[in-house]
Amino acid sequence: MVRTIYYYAVMFVTLVMMIGGGVAMAMNVSDLVVPSPYYYSFQDFKMNQESMPDSDKTEEEIREIYLEQKEEQMEMQRTQAMNQLLKNIAWVLIPLPFFILSRRQLKRE
Repeated sequence: MVRTIYYYAVMFVTLVMMIGGGVAMAMNVSDLVVPSPYYYSFQDFKMNQESMPDSDKTEEEIREIYLEQKEEQMEMQRTQAMNQLLKNIAWVLIPLPFFILSRRQLKRE
């Protein structure tokens, strides 16, 4: 009786962990496919650059810096999404053997 309750408890906990990991994986895949937009506009960036004490840059140079910064931000978001995706895959794969083992033990009884 106690052993059966234990196996059901293990199956419940691992199932909850796998569901949570699966939901988080879906969210990370969506972040990889469609990353959040870059909200800092060029006009804001330009005004910020012009307010600097050494603002002797042309508009083309400022635009080039802005585009580089925007691309770096998007790449950082993709890297973070991939990192989180790998972590969430672990939330699915690690509890899976425990779930399967508990299920087999229940079938034997």
